[in-house]
Amino acid sequence: MTIRITEDDDEIGGHAFIDLGRRATAPLLSFRRQDAEPRHLGGDGWQPEIAWLAPLSMSERDGRTVARFGPTVVDRIEELVPIEIVGQDGISFGVVSWPFITPAPVGYGILAADPKPAPSLTQASLPEEPLSPPSPPAEVADPEPERPSPPVSPVRDEPAPLPVVVPARRPIWRALALVFLIVLAGAGIGAYLFRDNLRVVLFPSTPPSPVQAEAPPLPAALTPPAPEAPRLTAAELRQRHLQLLDQGAAGSAFLTLGGVAIEARQGGAAFRAFEEADPVASADAAWQIARFYDPRNTDATYREAARPNVSRAAYYYALWRNRSPRHTDELRSLCDANTDLVARDERLRAICRP
Repeated sequence: MTIRITEDDDEIGGHAFIDLGRRATAPLLSFRRQDAEPRHLGGDGWQPEIAWLAPLSMSERDGRTVARFGPTVVDRIEELVPIEIVGQDGISFGVVSWPFITPAPVGYGILAADPKPAPSLTQASLPEEPLSPPSPPAEVADPEPERPSPPVSPVRDEPAPLPVVVPARRPIWRALALVFLIVLAGAGIGAYLFRDNLRVVLFPSTPPSPVQAEAPPLPAALTPPAPEAPRLTAAELRQRHLQLLDQGAAGSAFLTLGGVAIEARQGGAAFRAFEEADPVASADAAWQIARFYDPRNTDATYREAARPNVSRAAYYYALWRNRSPRHTDELRSLCDANTDLVARDERLRAICRP
């Protein structure tokens, strides 16, 4: 029997069930990494001395022991690290490639799970100034009584004598000139009106018909967009994931589930589905997991699920190097963009080597 590690879905993150594959007689376990030093996991992290850790709980399932561990173990082991699990009685349960487990919100895992608190809004108020009491009205002195003015003796106004206007005699030739001008003006106006009326009678013309403006074409009827399908929640995606595991579904089913999770903006569920699709056997699964780790990918769905890691992205691109053009091109581009890191990291340098 082999070790099987599954995430505890009843927790927000940082908890996992470890099915040891057989019955364990010792209550304490040791976690030993096989790829680097220090290799023993202790209460405060990796250390050179062996340490025995107690699980949160242990249960029996079909003759196998299942241990439940929390963030002190789960959040300190990165994905794909080979881990040997040994009992305190010296029995080794084997080596397992540690799977992806969602870290606790305050854990040490490789996923970015720390939510940022929303900014608080403060409202500044001006201090109220005390109102001064109203000043008493000023006393108004009583006005002095008016003194009667001395009587004025009336004066009779005698009317002034009207001036005598003598009309001047106008010469008669001015009156005749004025009458002549009036008659001449009337004749001119009459001749003008007669000419216009005569032209209308002799040369009738049909007034141009007004040009009817063509009505603008009505806009084409807009077809309302089809309603968007509701996005699945994280709980619904987790339920589908468990159903596929129980059915022993093929990797293509998990690949489809990962695409649904990406559309639902559930990066953690998508990552687990792509990992179950087996990146070694599926080019699409390897491509998707590489995109989760590629620091050049700024999509929020990917960035909220995994922290950028050049080495991990290069590893998944390299799985299909020389077999998939897009994997080969992205690997070359990623290595060229991180030449300093490639020069310092021997493992990454080996992956980037043509």
